[in-house]
Amino acid sequence: MMEGRPFKFRILELLEERGSMWNYELVPILQDEYNMHSDYYRDCLNFDLIEVAASGMSCEVDERLDEDESFGHILFKYKITPLGVELLNDLRSKVHVKKGE
Repeated sequence: MMEGRPFKFRILELLEERGSMWNYELVPILQDEYNMHSDYYRDCLNFDLIEVAASGMSCEVDERLDEDESFGHILFKYKITPLGVELLNDLRSKVHVKKGE
């Protein structure tokens, strides 16, 4: 339902659907869905994950060093919080399907 909507809405939806996810798992899904296949957009989407966590809508549940630094220096695993679930449910009641979908 949130595909094609703002990234942070979709991040919440993916975390709710799939449970906890590593940033290196979640970002490529978003890159594919939004057709954003560059390192610049990878970094922007990773920053969106950090912002969602900083706002309390998700939280970090694990971290580890990125040994080959293919995704950055530290990898983070996120899960949605009760606040994130509440906000996502509110968004679902307000965000309507785009015309043509």
